[in-house]
Amino acid sequence: MTEAESDLVHNAHEQLDLHNNETKPLYISKIVLDGDNGSSPLSDSLCKAIFDEALTQPLQNVQNSINIFEDIRKKLLFTGLFSDVNITLDNDPDATSLSQLNKGISESYGIETPLSTQVKVLLKRPNYNTLSGTSTLSDDNISLAGSKSWKNLLGQADAENLGLGFNWNPVTNQWDGKDARFSFSLPLVKMPSVRAIVEAEGVNRDLCSRPFIAPEDEHSQQQYAVGAGFQKRWVCNISKSVPLLYTGVSVVRRNLNEFKPTASGLYAPFKGPFDKTSFVTSFTHDTRRHIGSFPLSGYQFQLNNEYVISQSQGASKQLPHGHNFNKTAFHLEHHASHWQDKITRSFQLQGGGIYPLGAEAQTVHPLDRFQLGGLNSLKGFHLNGVGTGGQNFFYKLGLNFSHKLSNTPTNAPLRLQYFFNLGNTSSDYKTVFNSYAAATGLSLVYKTPQALLDLTYAHPLTSRPQDLSKPGLSLGVSLTFF
Repeated sequence: MTEAESDLVHNAHEQLDLHNNETKPLYISKIVLDGDNGSSPLSDSLCKAIFDEALTQPLQNVQNSINIFEDIRKKLLFTGLFSDVNITLDNDPDATSLSQLNKGISESYGIETPLSTQVKVLLKRPNYNTLSGTSTLSDDNISLAGSKSWKNLLGQADAENLGLGFNWNPVTNQWDGKDARFSFSLPLVKMPSVRAIVEAEGVNRDLCSRPFIAPEDEHSQQQYAVGAGFQKRWVCNISKSVPLLYTGVSVVRRNLNEFKPTASGLYAPFKGPFDKTSFVTSFTHDTRRHIGSFPLSGYQFQLNNEYVISQSQGASKQLPHGHNFNKTAFHLEHHASHWQDKITRSFQLQGGGIYPLGAEAQTVHPLDRFQLGGLNSLKGFHLNGVGTGGQNFFYKLGLNFSHKLSNTPTNAPLRLQYFFNLGNTSSDYKTVFNSYAAATGLSLVYKTPQALLDLTYAHPLTSRPQDLSKPGLSLGVSLTFF
């Protein structure tokens, strides 16, 4: 019997050592839920589906009962409505239900009298804000975003989220971007660990006065996307983590316009509407332990794959199948702390590629290609400053050492960080490792769910002509309200 399973056995049956009597019969006479939200409870159909096995087969031995309710506990956690679920098996003081059972059991069967047991399910709801606002400031961008979330509106453990965002360009003193996103998810009644997800988004950007866009290539971008699929969750008791697997279909329309007559061949061929339909798959496993939002130990692994099944340009120009491609990218980071979490070593590895389904990837939209650069990507270089315009392959390596500042508590999420990172992008996988862009430096980092600060002094170690290096100070601040 595992530790998690043994937690289900309450001391109400302390007259018997249930841990050593796993075949002892139990009769589940009553199930009591405590903590379900009275204003928006789970629907009867969902509750019945979750507790179905315990309700239809109340007579079980100790081991089977523990297994059943451990599975029920996981299903309740999978709904996303509860931060913790505690289930105990208690002696039922009302034995009338057991007496009814005993009438139907012949003594000739030689069946041991079962213990009348009531199950108490304590549900703990998380504290979360349904309304939030975030402001972000960086060297060349200011953004404002807000979101509204709903939980269990339909009584089916459903979740809805609506987000809006706006970007301000301090160089042009204009609002140059806006976006809207909506998502809806619903667990399957028979299998709450699987959620059906529908998402939609719209993004509008004016790419003017940006370091990574040449003056002759300045233009505006619109992107509208709709996706639908299923997400599967698991619970890993050892690492106390929840791996996620998503698979679905995505339909995207891009529209690049307002080009200058001198626009280069990098963007101009994609002027106007461009549609893409893809099968998408993603896997995430995060075991990191944090102080605030600063990772101290564990690892995070992300793998994304997109298989493009059709593309069309203009009103009705369907591109040949050989112009389609498969796009794969991964992200791996590992953290380890020493001397009572005073020093943390972090390693990051990223990579990805676009692989043609035909002889070569003849038609890859600029918004599908890879770029590096910026505080959240490759420090020491401008946003999208490595691989300007986008390339088909990339990699990035990063090694950081962080330590707490003197006169600050060990659990403070403020750290001084020494970093080294390098990476490259290329149109051909054969040349992606031939050279690289690299930088080192210092960062003062503060990370909590409410505030993020990254003050970086970077020193580029390479000076390739195709890169947009950014030596000196860079600042990134993000504040979340409500």
